[in-house]
Amino acid sequence: MSDTKAIGGLSLTTSLQTLVTNMAADAKVRTYQLDFVNIDGVNPADITQCIWIDSGASNAQRPILPVNTTIRPGGDGARSREWILNPGDSIRVSASAAGDIYATVLQVYEEPAT
Repeated sequence: MSDTKAIGGLSLTTSLQTLVTNMAADAKVRTYQLDFVNIDGVNPADITQCIWIDSGASNAQRPILPVNTTIRPGGDGARSREWILNPGDSIRVSASAAGDIYATVLQVYEEPAT
C-alpha cells in the first residue's frame, strides 16, 4: 500500500547523524526520498558520507552517495536519491561544514516485510 508522508529533516554537521531509521518493530519495507540542498547560499559544501546501515548484514555500512559529493548553492546544486530500507535499517550522513546542507526525508512507499 502506498503511504507518502514527510518524515522530517535536519541540518547536517561534520559528525555522522541518523537521517532516518526504519523501525524494526514496524515490520515494513519502506522507500524514502532523500533531498539535500545547500543552504549556505554562497559556497559549495560536501556530503562527506551518506551511508546505509544494513541491519540484515550485522549493521554493515554501505555507501549511498560517493564520498565528498558536492552540493552547490542554487537550484542546480540540490541532490535527490531514493533508497529502500528493510526493517531495522537506517541512513546516516555528515557534511564538510556544519549548517551548510539541509537534508529532508519523504517516505514514498511502504509494504509489509516478508
